[in-house]
Parts: sequence; C-alpha cells; structure tokens
Amino acid sequence: MIIQIDPLDTLFFRDGKPFRMGEETWSNSIFPPNPSVIYGALRSAYFANHIDDLGKANEEDDPTKGLKIKGIYYLIDNDIYFPLPMDCVKEKKDDDDDKPVKVSTLSMRKNDNLSNCPTEYLLFDRENRKVENVTDGLVRKSVFEKYLVNTLDNFSISKMSDYVISEPKIGIGISKKTGASDKSKLYRVDMKRLSYKNNNKISILVNFFDDLNLPEEGIIKFGGEGKAARYNRYKEKDINIDFPKFKENANQFKIVLTTSAIFKNGWLPDWIDETTLVGEFNGLKIKLLVAAIDKPIYIGGFDMKEKKPKPMFKAVPAGSVYYFELINGNMEEVKNAFHQKAISDVYSEQGFGIAYVGSVKNA
Repeated sequence: MIIQIDPLDTLFFRDGKPFRMGEETWSNSIFPPNPSVIYGALRSAYFANHIDDLGKANEEDDPTKGLKIKGIYYLIDNDIYFPLPMDCVKEKKDDDDDKPVKVSTLSMRKNDNLSNCPTEYLLFDRENRKVENVTDGLVRKSVFEKYLVNTLDNFSISKMSDYVISEPKIGIGISKKTGASDKSKLYRVDMKRLSYKNNNKISILVNFFDDLNLPEEGIIKFGGEGKAARYNRYKEKDINIDFPKFKENANQFKIVLTTSAIFKNGWLPDWIDETTLVGEFNGLKIKLLVAAIDKPIYIGGFDMKEKKPKPMFKAVPAGSVYYFELINGNMEEVKNAFHQKAISDVYSEQGFGIAYVGSVKNA
C-alpha cells in the first residue's frame, strides 16, 4: 500500500541534539523526518482505527509487528522524487543563485597515495572543477533511473528548501512548583511548513507492506506535538525502479541509499571488514572501492512503553553512495540482495537504509 501524507499545519521533527528547557533556548527541527517517525505514525494510525487492539502494542501479539516500510518518496506536481545521490555535485561558484541547479556525477580514480582515505579509489570531477554537494537536492524518478544506468552527464535538480519554510514558535515552560510560567524556561522551536512554489507543493509518499488494514484515507498524528496530517491511498499500487542492465563481464556496481541507514560500524556496514573493506552479504563476496557520504545524523526517539529515551544511533544520511567490486557472485544475486531492499544494520523494517543498485562508468 502507498499513502500520500499532507500536513494540515506546521510540523516539528527534532534532530538528535539534546534539548532541555532552561539549558537550551533553541530546539532544531529537520525535514524530511527520519523513517522511524513515519513508522510510528503508521502504527499510531492503526491503533487509532483499532482501539480494541491498543493493549497489544509492543507485545508478542502486536498486530503491527509485521509492518515494513518499502520506500519513502516525495511528490511534487504528480512527479515522484528521490534524494539526490551524494556522488552528484554542482560547480562551486561565487554567485550561488544557479537556477535551475545543475549537477554532474563524479568518477572513480585510483587512490595512488593522493589521500589517507582507506579506500582503493577516490571520486573526482571529470573537468577538475571546484565542486560541492547539494545537501537538500531532489531528483525526479525518471532522471534517477537514468542516473542509475549512467546515461546522464549532467542534469537539473530541485531543492527541498524551495518547498519547506521555517516558522519559529516561541514558548515558555511551566514551573512544577508553582504551576505558573517560568521565565528561565523561555524557548524557541523551529517549526516547518510545507509551502508552495509555482503553485506546487511537496507531499510525502510511503510505500509499506499492506497488512495494517487502514482506511483509504484519514487523519494521522505526525511528528512532535502530535500535529495533524491528512493521508490518502496513492493512485499507484507500487513504485518500482528497474534494475540496470550490466555488461556481461561487469564486476563493479554502486548502491544508493534513499533513506538514512544505521550501520554498527558508523559509516561502514557491519558485514564489511574495517581493514580489508571486503565483506559477505547474502552469499555475495564484495569489496568496497569508495563511498560518497556526508556528516552523520543522529537517530533517537522515546520509548513509550519503557518511558525512557531510546538509544542514540549515528546514521549515514539519505543519498549516501557506496561503490563495490564483485569478487564472488553475479549481478542477479546483487539485484536480489540489494535492489529496493532495506540494508540498514538496525531498524531496517522501519525503512532505514533503502537501497538501489546503479552501474558504474566503464564497469
């Protein structure tokens, strides 16, 4: 089942930074939300529509324990968008008003002692320009498919920030002793509003295994403060990305993460050896050649059952790209292991680490 989510008000999704009134005055917000937020909203929607099952939440017979998120996408003017892969960069210019923003894909080059990076290869710009990442880039589905098969040298993208604006909200805490407002607990919250650009707005699409028995449309609580959002079943039954056609002897491929992923070894999946960068996954033996990733994000949350914060994890952000060499196996096995699969070491059922396989130039 795929649903489209449209907020009815401002939204607040906290980042991983600790916040205590009186010690901090500004609470940061992020958009898009982490997959765990969407996963929690779906579970809450189920129990709101099946109130008699509420006592089963987080128990052995929890009716939502089979819930798995297959994909998270963005909808703008009836087009589906994905996060921009991090091996796509724009030229760095003094005048940063590049409209539309154009990016090109980096290429691999042997790391002949050019860097202390542990990987065998580095990524570089073919024209040796000064380049930089677009941190909030979005790429249309049709373009994303061409990127995966390497038929584009450069292409235009959209930016998430064009559709999301900040609306700070000022609040004040209440003293537990007096029940009155406490001047020392004045704070600001960075609320987000999904706005319109050229009469188009951005919506969130969520693809999940349809075992929740949700109504075709309804209202859900979404993010901090339980703000309301409207959801309805999306017109498509599924969203598929074709697996690239590889040359017969191709032995290199890349994996693009379209949602953030939690790996036990930080930026490196648990099944890859930290020294040799060789690993085995579902019967495949592969070697990591190079990766394009940004600074980590922090994934936390609150355990309602235990009434305490959940463990804090360091995650690689959506758009991260990993290049591999196939040592043992074939591309059909690569497809079955990685393509349109959640490969996060932690919380994969919540939609962390959703991967797509792409081809590599000259591979």
